[in-house]
Amino acid sequence: MIALLVLGCSRGPTPVVVVAASSLTEAFGDLEQAFEAQNPGVDVQLSFAGSQTLATQIHHGLPADVFASADLEHLSGLQAEGRVGEPRAFAGNALVVAVREGHEPVAIASLPHAGSLVVGVPEVPVGRYTIALLDAATARYGDPWRDAVERAVVSREGNVRLVLAKVAAGEADAAVVYATDAAAVPGVVGSPVPADLAPSIRYHHARLTDSPQPELAARWLAFVEGPEGQRLLAARGFLGGE
Repeated sequence: MIALLVLGCSRGPTPVVVVAASSLTEAFGDLEQAFEAQNPGVDVQLSFAGSQTLATQIHHGLPADVFASADLEHLSGLQAEGRVGEPRAFAGNALVVAVREGHEPVAIASLPHAGSLVVGVPEVPVGRYTIALLDAATARYGDPWRDAVERAVVSREGNVRLVLAKVAAGEADAAVVYATDAAAVPGVVGSPVPADLAPSIRYHHARLTDSPQPELAARWLAFVEGPEGQRLLAARGFLGGE
């Protein structure tokens, strides 16, 4: 009996593993603290990377409970494979053109004159959203504008934090990133893009079908979508997920 009591007392908190897009780093850190405060004995374990990287890892058997992606596409592919349940939208975002603090803001129309430009690779959500933005802007400003923008691109990075890091480190003059990332990283500022050119950006999440903690995973999803989760996301600059 003593041995059983000691064993019971030595058990640690129950983990729930959440893998999420890099742009959710600060917001999900806030959510982790609030969720654990409401659920004593639960340990939220967060891991961040580009959505495409996480989707590939889940495809190959990454053990986790929840996947939060910066787009629906990566979750839809995993759902078709039977790896995740029904994806649900929980937040929105917007694109900005980021420059170092103290530098002249850059509007979309003057993007070809911003100097060196960094964007995401087409395989990542921020890269696809950037392409959608440039396609819409090309219809307004013309092919010469687009050609000049493409010539200004000096690097294409695998997630939005790597894109922004080039500007923060002074290795590029401007970058197309999410508004929340520009707000979260010291030393950079972002200029919004015209609303009629901006793509719709929606984050989705889902429980993995082989989640070791399906009840806790469902509880986390509900918390993120609930009033407290939405309040914390909004405090970090995220839009509603409707």
